Amino acid sequence: MVQLRKINVFLLAGALPIYKELTDFPPHNVNYLSKGTVGAEVYYSRYYMLKRKFLSKIMDLLRIPRMTFLNVKNADLIHSSRGILILNRKPWVIDVDHATAFVGFDIKKWEENRYRNLVKKFLSSNYCKKIMPWSEAAKKSLTNSIDISKFEEKVETIYPAVHVFNKQNKKSSEKIRLLFVSSIFYQKGGREVLQAYEYLRNKYDIELVVKSDISAEMRKKHQDVKFHPYKSQLLSRDELLKNFYSLADIFVYPTFVDFFGLGLLDAMSCGLPIVATDIFAIPEIVENGKNGFLVHPPISWYGPNYLWNKKTLKIITQLDSLCLKNTKFVKQLVDKLSILIEDSSLRKKMGRYGRRLVEKGKFSIKERNKKLKRIYEEALRC
Repeated sequence: MVQLRKINVFLLAGALPIYKELTDFPPHNVNYLSKGTVGAEVYYSRYYMLKRKFLSKIMDLLRIPRMTFLNVKNADLIHSSRGILILNRKPWVIDVDHATAFVGFDIKKWEENRYRNLVKKFLSSNYCKKIMPWSEAAKKSLTNSIDISKFEEKVETIYPAVHVFNKQNKKSSEKIRLLFVSSIFYQKGGREVLQAYEYLRNKYDIELVVKSDISAEMRKKHQDVKFHPYKSQLLSRDELLKNFYSLADIFVYPTFVDFFGLGLLDAMSCGLPIVATDIFAIPEIVENGKNGFLVHPPISWYGPNYLWNKKTLKIITQLDSLCLKNTKFVKQLVDKLSILIEDSSLRKKMGRYGRRLVEKGKFSIKERNKKLKRIYEEALRC
């Protein structure tokens, strides 16, 4: 049998761990010429942030969406990420977590016809072979905001994928451990997690681990919580899994803002049941009653059309300075967490179901690679 030559793909990607998962576990016969990724330490560095701001200013002055030209002589095609449009006269595909990614998640720009028309022009190009939303919610954010009739056949949902991780065995004498991990504390529901824990710890023998950046005042107020800084102690995905997720019993993530919630896949890869909000793509990840519980938040960035909810946009961006009384929401968290704390067999059952979704299901590397291999091959045949 003749071995077909490898498909050379230039991957233009950011610091998100799902792209390292892609380059570490590529589709069969696919060679990524450039991993295109930077480590989290570099991504959050002052130099890299200033560079992103400078490029953003240039695009603002020119009033253009996010786009770039790449010097990729040996690539068969280009795989671009997070809404960066490609100027090259070479086949390219693009993945996107929300329609506004094409304009740097700037809602005001996305409301301007100039920006949306330019995006439509590039996506309609013969060089653009596939548009890959991360979720059905991401796909709806696109179809609800621009006319995709000229390139509808190009749009296909491809879920991110991660490898499974062998969870460490805890001693039966150890406390049940709740885990909250996020680079953003207030907008991801961190304050509500602390409020729920304050109630639960008086009833159950539990502990809470928080990996996020919070104020010294908050730390002092909750001295029994195990706090770990996020950006000043950046870890690889495997380090996060080993030191945090694999040692937990329940992952709690009541976010108000996520497009996807990659931490949910980390939790599932370690077999953790989840309590999360039912916003945007999260119901596609956490199947209510199967691998966790969903709760409904009092505020959310997103409206029923999967675009920005202007009524709550300002509130959410100022959550660190606002003292909202989300008592009903906190009660939802308490109720769902109580069920999982009291029922170890349910925790294990939900954890196994979530892990299967990562190991063999729609978030598995095998499923992602099968689809990407087909998409790359089709892009080169057209």
